[in-house]
Amino acid sequence: MTASSHNHESHEHCDHDHGPSALLTELREHVPFSVLAVTIGLIVAGTLCIFGDGFSRSAISPAEHHIESIDHAHNHEEELASDDHNHDNAFAERFFHLFHPAHMLFSAAATTAMFFRYERKWLKAIIIGLIGAVGVCGMSDIVMPHVSLSILGIQAPWHLCIIEHTDVVLPFAFIGSIIGLAAAGAAKHSTLLSHSMHVLASTMASIFYMVGPLGMVGWIDVLGKVFLFVVLAVMIPCCLSDIVFPLLMSRTNRDEYFATGHTH
Repeated sequence: MTASSHNHESHEHCDHDHGPSALLTELREHVPFSVLAVTIGLIVAGTLCIFGDGFSRSAISPAEHHIESIDHAHNHEEELASDDHNHDNAFAERFFHLFHPAHMLFSAAATTAMFFRYERKWLKAIIIGLIGAVGVCGMSDIVMPHVSLSILGIQAPWHLCIIEHTDVVLPFAFIGSIIGLAAAGAAKHSTLLSHSMHVLASTMASIFYMVGPLGMVGWIDVLGKVFLFVVLAVMIPCCLSDIVFPLLMSRTNRDEYFATGHTH
């Protein structure tokens, strides 16, 4: 065997081993940005909730809290508790409907760009981006936070935006896919920023899905558990969406991605 043929075989062996190592490198590069984005999201969401709770309480006049008789005290307290619960739910739902569609846009853009970079079929790329966004966003923003609430012993009704508010979320997912097509030729490490924005939007949506049932500021009392739940709810689906899912959809993607060993 000649030296050149030996080198050729060694090169082929390295390329063959590049696949999993390239994917692990990709994931390893994104994990610190993901945890940082989750932490920032918790701080921002907590600040919004604290100020929102303060403003809502200051808006209620002392006269509204006056109990005219002992007989009506219990009923009055129940009414106040119910009003607080309804207010918390309304507050959280508004912010959820702000960040969940934004998450759809970032998710669709990242998934579409990843797919289109290696397989130039624009229609298929858009479809993959839409499927990835709807499925992954639903998993990270709704399913996993809902399961987390159950683990905390709180039973809450399901809120499936893709069914209840289709006209709100689908336009964001579609525009995100179009953006992903345009961004497919961007710089090598540009997706670190888009992925961080993706994770940040998902963090905010996941938190506000939990805020209503836990209370506007009540979730801060169990912040450690919420942090762990959100990290799992956000990082696993988002990393799978941005990297693994589009690669699984095309053998061309996998072969070229693993052969080059380049991060996107």
